[in-house]
Amino acid sequence: MLLAEDGDEALRVATESRPEIVILDLIMPGSHGFEVLKTIRRTPELSSTVVIIRSGKSYKPDIDKALELGADAYVVKPGDLEELVRLAHQHLQKRRPPRQ
Repeated sequence: MLLAEDGDEALRVATESRPEIVILDLIMPGSHGFEVLKTIRRTPELSSTVVIIRSGKSYKPDIDKALELGADAYVVKPGDLEELVRLAHQHLQKRRPPRQ
């Protein structure tokens, strides 16, 4: 597991490590979560990365915007961590190429 303290570091870590899953907050120092999400979705090397937003913001327009920008799921904090893990596995299976 890799952690980042802010949005700029999150982008650097994601670009360098190419994770399968990113759990992303919206409100953080540096680049806002929406900007991080947009950059991840524009980066070809990260195109198959599952991005789950986990935020304290439960405002429907924020949820809609995150999904429109390419988030795979949106979980409101504190939320159920078992649900977060289930969503991560579910979306990871969708993004993995089928076995030959």
